[in-house]
Amino acid sequence: MTLDRDITKLARRIQRGSGHTIPFQKARLTAARELGGVPVHTLPAEERIPLRIQYTGETEEAARSAMSDGIHGLGLDHCSDEQRLFRALLALALFNGNVYTGPTAKWNYAVVASYDPVMSPRRDQLVMVAERAPENVASRLLPTKEVTSRGVPGLRYEDSYKCHERYSVRLRHLPTGAVLTITGDPAGCQGGNSLSLVPHDRYLTVDHGLTTHERRALAAIPPISHDATTLLAGLVSRYNLVDRRGRWATSLSWDPLERPGVEHRREADVIHHGAVHRLWGTGDSWAFRWTGYPEPRDLAQALTHREAGIKGAGFTRQGDAYKVVLGAASLELCDEKG
Repeated sequence: MTLDRDITKLARRIQRGSGHTIPFQKARLTAARELGGVPVHTLPAEERIPLRIQYTGETEEAARSAMSDGIHGLGLDHCSDEQRLFRALLALALFNGNVYTGPTAKWNYAVVASYDPVMSPRRDQLVMVAERAPENVASRLLPTKEVTSRGVPGLRYEDSYKCHERYSVRLRHLPTGAVLTITGDPAGCQGGNSLSLVPHDRYLTVDHGLTTHERRALAAIPPISHDATTLLAGLVSRYNLVDRRGRWATSLSWDPLERPGVEHRREADVIHHGAVHRLWGTGDSWAFRWTGYPEPRDLAQALTHREAGIKGAGFTRQGDAYKVVLGAASLELCDEKG
């Protein structure tokens, strides 16, 4: 009942601020919208677009493109099955790094966090806005022609182009058919003048099938249940998310809210040796342990938030760890030292 009490309290404040010219029910509706008390799916698209922007940091153009075609809620999880599976696999690349205990940890692409990308999840593709150097981010993820390539298995260079004077690289994941666009254009433009940004003589393109090395790498990934796939994909969609009311943030490299109480995460060993990330599990049971940012509670809140969270997900606290649950699946979140 805390939310209901907060809504009533804010509504009274709105009434007083208007000199009691605003009826209580109207003030209460305004307060409910402000505090996230109105189910997002009941809001018209024109209201959901600016709401999404407050969380993702996207431009209006990018958010508007993402919210087209009857997208549900804020559209962070509303995507094709192919996209959902690809994002779950991509999570194993983005959230494993600086430790070599599992097959995908060797991909070691948590370094992408240093580019502070803004995720713009769409129904049929994932757009990653990396204004500083989209081609560098793409090269971190793309497999090369070397036998022991560390790229995401099955990811291929498809095209690159220039729009709004910014470069974009379009990649395709062969096993799922999903598209990942890495762009320097904040608007997330989907087309432009074709050009070549990635050296074809080094990186694998859509003309190359899966290599033996990639087949082995994919075979080493444990099965991921349907609900667990949604949870892992949700980590990617919320890669850099900030609560519009300033209560949590999910960035892996710093605290966008610059909260004094969170500064302890800049511990000497993290600064000197780099953050450690471990995301692993099987079937319905998965665990993410790390050093540095974000705080476990922040990530648990982002995944289960009433506006920006995964529909149906909830979390419980067990000591220093938080367990996010969706259906039969669970994702444990805690500090590596814990």
